[in-house]
Amino acid sequence: MTQDSPKTSSLSLAQGVGATAQRLQRNLLKHSHTALGAEARGQIAELRKYSSYSVENSPLALESVLLMMDPPLSEQELGKGDHASPSEQAAFHALTLFAVHMQSAREAMHCPGISFASACGTLYARSSSKSIKPRFDAMQSATDEQARIVHLRSLITLLRGQSLGFDYGRFAQDLRSLQHPQRRSGVLLRWGRDFARGAFRTPSPHDHNESAIG
Repeated sequence: MTQDSPKTSSLSLAQGVGATAQRLQRNLLKHSHTALGAEARGQIAELRKYSSYSVENSPLALESVLLMMDPPLSEQELGKGDHASPSEQAAFHALTLFAVHMQSAREAMHCPGISFASACGTLYARSSSKSIKPRFDAMQSATDEQARIVHLRSLITLLRGQSLGFDYGRFAQDLRSLQHPQRRSGVLLRWGRDFARGAFRTPSPHDHNESAIG
C-alpha cells in the first residue's frame, strides 16, 4: 500500500470529498429537473453501484470515482504503484457510501461540521431499536477494514432512514487515518466519544440539512 503522508494530504482529501458531495447533493436537490440534476442523479447512482466493490479488484470503479472528484486528489495523494493509496481508498469509500446515503434523499446528507459518530449517537437516542449500539460497537471492533466498511454501510443505511447526515470530508479523513495502525486507535476513541456526545444532543433532523445544500 502506498503511504501518502496523513499530515500533508488529509486536508486536501477532506476538501475534495466534501466539495464533491456538496456539488452532487446541491445539483440533485436544487436542480433536479435540469441537466445538472440529471447528471448528478446518474453519478450518484454510479457511485452507489460501487459501494460494495473492492477498490483493488475494481480499477474502473476507482477511475470513475477519481474522475468525479472536484477538486481532485493531489499528485501526492494519488497512488504511484500497483495498489490504491490510502487517500484513494478513503475517497472511494467515502463517496460511494455518500451515494448510499443519498438514495431517495430529499435533504442534504453531507452536513459539514457533524461527525459520523455523532450522527450515529443521535440515531441511537432517537431510535427505539436496541440494535444501533451493537452495530456501532461491531464496526468499532472490526478486525479488518473491509469488514468495517460493511458495518459502516449498514449504519449509513439506518442514518438515511432518519434523514441524519454528517460531514463526508471529515469522514474521508478518518477513513484514511484508520488505515494507519499508529492512528487507528485515536480515530476509534474519538468516534466512541462522539457517539456518546451525539446520544445526549438530539437536534431536529432539519437543523443542518437545509443549510448544507449550499
